[in-house]
Amino acid sequence: MRGLLALRKALLRAADAVVPAQLAVFDRVTAMMGSHVVTELARVGVADLLDERSMTAAELAARTETDPVAMLRAMRGAVSMGVFERDAMGRYANNRLSSTLRSTETHDLRSVARYFGSRSNVMAWCDFPETLRTGKNAFERVHGKSIWEWFDEHPVERETFADSMMAMTLVDAPGIAATYPFADVRKLCDVGGGRGTLLSEILVRHPHLRAVLFDNPGVLDAARELLGTRGVADRVELVAGSFFDVGSVPRGADTYVLKNVLHDWDDERCIAILRNCRAAMDRGGRLLVIEALVEEGCEDYGALADLHMMIVCCDGRERGRAEYEKLLVASGFRFERVMEAPTPVAILEAIAV
Repeated sequence: MRGLLALRKALLRAADAVVPAQLAVFDRVTAMMGSHVVTELARVGVADLLDERSMTAAELAARTETDPVAMLRAMRGAVSMGVFERDAMGRYANNRLSSTLRSTETHDLRSVARYFGSRSNVMAWCDFPETLRTGKNAFERVHGKSIWEWFDEHPVERETFADSMMAMTLVDAPGIAATYPFADVRKLCDVGGGRGTLLSEILVRHPHLRAVLFDNPGVLDAARELLGTRGVADRVELVAGSFFDVGSVPRGADTYVLKNVLHDWDDERCIAILRNCRAAMDRGGRLLVIEALVEEGCEDYGALADLHMMIVCCDGRERGRAEYEKLLVASGFRFERVMEAPTPVAILEAIAV
């Protein structure tokens, strides 16, 4: 995967090199248009409809209760970006890219599109000039509350977010489960593990393991179904709580996991989370922090993810190896090693001291 991403970057740069620079920059400036088109077509379920059969824009409009002319223009725009295809009779069909927007797709990107293109996210990004000036989180400034408080008041958006995180974890999970030596682990605790997407993959591949999934009660309700579907529910204890509450992280595991948790928070709150994990661990226990490593010269997706953390999350950020090591040492750990997964995430191992 890392090699494929590097190849894609090289090909895109080559494509930019053979056109006027103004055209290459124009594509970046107008990228917002494409984002809105793909997001809305995903929201109304066009890819699912085209899974039934090819349809004209008028048929799609009728099925989605949208304006037929607007739908025609939106589909034309999507086709120009390589998403969906159109035949000589004016009928639209799915292609390789649009198929990822089907709700039946294993790695469904429909939820990812709906989350990133949500009105609450877009409004926060519209206030980017103020964030650039001050360095402060835009979501709280625009909406008057943190994104987590917003989700508590908007459960549909919270579910969309959970679906999108699950979709992205499905991409990372097999590589993580295969990369780290979980054969040496007896009991694993996934802290803030959501619906158990990563945990279930690890348990499927390592049948000797038992585990604890720790997250808020609403998330755990959804986790039961996933864990049952994957046939590992009898090996997982579900514990509800907040990783910010002192004494709440369950004791008794020899290895703890935090995947894509710390990047949501500033250093102070990261240390609070890590110290609560340390309090639950015996000396010599292992902590796995799984995140994208974003160093100063980063030129991949991590750089854009870092911007989203800055705009939307609670003063969150993507970090480099040295930054994570500093947080871990300040929280009672010894930094041990970094293992790169096949996808662009790293497994940072630390030992409780």
